[in-house]
Order: sequence, then C-alpha cells, then structure tokens
Amino acid sequence: MPDQVQAILASGKVHFIVGDMRKADFGLKNEVLEELREQVTLVIHTAAKISLEASLVDAFENNCLPALEMARIASRFRRLKLLIQLSTAYANSFLPDGPVLERPYTLPDHDGDDDPEEELSSILTLNQSPIANRFSSPYAQAKYIMERLLPRRFPLLPILLVRPTIFGQALRDPFPLYGLENSTPMNKFFQHFLADRGATQVWHAAAGYTTGANIIDEIPVDFVANACLVHAATRTTGIVQVGAQLYEPFTFDAFLEMAVSNAPPAILRDLPRVVFTEDLNAPQCFLAELVQVASRHWLFDCGRSYWLKQLGGPLSLQQCKPQVDEVNRRRLQQIYSRLMKKEKARL
Repeated sequence: MPDQVQAILASGKVHFIVGDMRKADFGLKNEVLEELREQVTLVIHTAAKISLEASLVDAFENNCLPALEMARIASRFRRLKLLIQLSTAYANSFLPDGPVLERPYTLPDHDGDDDPEEELSSILTLNQSPIANRFSSPYAQAKYIMERLLPRRFPLLPILLVRPTIFGQALRDPFPLYGLENSTPMNKFFQHFLADRGATQVWHAAAGYTTGANIIDEIPVDFVANACLVHAATRTTGIVQVGAQLYEPFTFDAFLEMAVSNAPPAILRDLPRVVFTEDLNAPQCFLAELVQVASRHWLFDCGRSYWLKQLGGPLSLQQCKPQVDEVNRRRLQQIYSRLMKKEKARL
C-alpha cells in the first residue's frame, strides 16, 4: 500500500468497525449501530467476491445477501442522504449484443412477472436456478437479483446503483497498477491464457465479427471510485454505468496483441495460437467457456457519467492514451515476470 496509509490512520479521520456480513446487523453491537444511526450520512457498499467459478449459493451469499442487509441497516440511519451500491454492468448479460442502457431490465420472456424473492429462496435452498444459463456467471445473476430486490424491499431509500464493467488495475490512485489479484478479471484472463503454452485456442467470434474486434469493456478501479464519490456529492440516484465510454475502449484483438508485443523472447515462441470461429456450435477452449463476455459485444451507455470526463481535480476521469498504454505495458511485464518466476521455481 502507499506510504500515506499510516498518516491517514494516525489522523483519526478513519475508523474501522469489525463485523461479519454473514450475520444480521453484520454482527455489530447495539451501541455501535446506534452511533452509526446518529452520524452516517453516506453509505458506499462495495464488498463483493468476484469469482466466475463460484456456485450459485456462494455467489448469492457474498454478492446479494450482504447488499440487502446493508440496505436494511442503512434504512435506520436517521441522517442518511444516499446509499451507493455497486452492482455490475453484466447483471444484464442475458441481453443480446448491442446497447445496454442505464435502466432496470427484466428477462425478456418473463414479461416482468418473475418474482425475485421466489428466485432467491429457490437458489439458497436448492443451489440451482432455471435461468442460471441466461447469465454470464453466478456473480452476474446474484447482482441481477440484488438490483431487483433493493427497490422492492426499500422503496423509500435514496439508492444509487453503480454498474462498473470489468474492473482493471488503477491508472493513478492510490498508485498505478493497484488492484487485488482476484478482483481484476483481465489479469486473471492473461494468466490463464499464458499458462496454455503452445496450444491452439478456439474462441467464438462475437456476432457480426470474424475476429476479436468486439470491445472488452474494462475500467480502472480508481475511475470507478472517483465516479462514486462525485455522484455522492451530487446525490445522484437511480442507475449509472461506468465503463470504457469514460476511458479507453480496447478490443479483444487489442488485448491479444498486447500479450504478444510485451512477451519476453523466451515465452513469445510458445504463446497460444488463437483461432476465431463464427460457428457458435463449435466447441470452444476452456478459457472461452469461463470468460463468456469475451465473445460478446455489448455497448454500455455511460451517459449519466459522461460529464465526469470534463471534471478537473483529483477525482477527474481525464487520461491520455500514452499514459494508458504505459500502464498496460507495465501490467503485462508484471504478469510475465510472475509467470517466469513460477516456472523457474518448478525447475
């Protein structure tokens, strides 16, 4: 972490309260809850477990239930101005390729008649769902149900749902490349991709394309944080999306080219060979089945946050392409360095 951490803690402006999100009231003592009820004006709930391989129950216990409990706790805060809840743009991954707007969606063939309460109960009881295959991952489905339930259960709460696209490492704050390893999916993608040395990988091309010319929508984690803080200051409610429209769009082809152009000579000759097919019935490689969003081409509308690109100061979303390219170059070097260290340790 950056050098400023100890100074921030010593300032007395940051207070930690230890709880357990799996328990009612997060396991907090009554006197702590009462203090929060009297003082808190803003809640930003970002806790999540980003895993594409989690079971339905695990995904919902980590990404749906805590958000609902946080809203229940916040509904008793007497001075609350806004609750910001992080969702994901892929909560609507049942939609066809094309525009995804900043609004609620329901599964098209349900006509709005599906009951998210019944769906949640069924998942937690049976660990299965008849609509699970409509989503890119259990994580995405958990966020979808959470988005449906929050306004139903808490219609009077001032809520802002923030839908980031794929989290990337920080561009600037708290320092370039900051990001937890398991919370930056494209880094995990690169690691899995590079581990498949010498193989030929078959990927489905997104609809209308013959290669990976579709946008893989990634946004630096510090840009998401900045967007949350500025929207908190303006008390925005409803739904906002934070994605590549506010940053630098990269295609799947561009990500693959980055992997090649930054590869050390010792690894370059053994990089996987990627083959795209327009036959959606053709078997794909394991990684393509895991990262289903790589074969899609959604265009996430970020219109409610577009003005943030004109904002100056420490919360700005302004950037330049050379800065972005340099961070991505260092990112690949970091991944390759770790890979080579692991390979040397095995020898």
